Amino acid sequence: MKRKVIVFFSIMLSVILTDNGTIVCAQQNQSSVSGQQTLQESDKRIFYNAFSHNDYWRPKPLFDAISYRFNCVEADLWLIDGKLYVAHDKSEISEGNIFETMYLKPLVEHIKKNGGKVFEGSDRPFFLMVDCKTSGEEMYPVLKKLMEPYKDLFCSINNGVYKEGAVLFFLSGNRPLETLPKETSRFVFLDGRVKDLNKDISRDIMPVVSNNYGDFFSWKGRGEMPENELLKMREIIDQTHKEGKLLRWWGAPASKEFRLFLINEGVDLIGTDNIEELYDVLK
Repeated sequence: MKRKVIVFFSIMLSVILTDNGTIVCAQQNQSSVSGQQTLQESDKRIFYNAFSHNDYWRPKPLFDAISYRFNCVEADLWLIDGKLYVAHDKSEISEGNIFETMYLKPLVEHIKKNGGKVFEGSDRPFFLMVDCKTSGEEMYPVLKKLMEPYKDLFCSINNGVYKEGAVLFFLSGNRPLETLPKETSRFVFLDGRVKDLNKDISRDIMPVVSNNYGDFFSWKGRGEMPENELLKMREIIDQTHKEGKLLRWWGAPASKEFRLFLINEGVDLIGTDNIEELYDVLK
């Protein structure tokens, strides 16, 4: 059964009510990963709920997702000898995958060339999530220093007041839970966990809630979800939305049927390691 859902796509509680009880996802026909095709000029829609997981594995990190008009990308980050490297495993670290050159500067340049936004006509920020593979407390000051020259492009908190920017940048993994929440002015946010719900933690600190699907559910997407698990799923979704936050599950089944189930239930961000597969679901 489809649920009538209200989806929160930005920290400032932008509310989208879907046409028929499902999430309206937007995108135009876009380039393949090879970049040989171009987006149709007549279609300017954006997939606000499409989340490019392990984005750095793509032939063109960041820009493959942008070419498909996916609004969310994720990169794993390591702090090694004062430098920030993008890699899934430590063994993959090399001088060719520095965070600043792979993501930060290309993103900033794209925004400046595109009228101040990642996508022309977008009414909400682009999401860039970093999974801290090493200590977030140690990584956070290095990130802040690196991002400081471009801070005006990022969503921020200034003396406790939220200001929307072109990009919402938030930290997952080994998060700086001690340092960041105490700051009254910043341009970095945190990825929350289900255990962080019902704790009066503002969406201005944790705008997104992410968790391992397998920690809560055993259903693999075949047949109908057991009633007890469906009730649990809906309770988590409802509480997340009540707090004005977005929900994402990682480690979830990747079938088309399962992803459509998540969308119909009101899960806000749908992750993928394969852009084309998720595009085929959302288009």
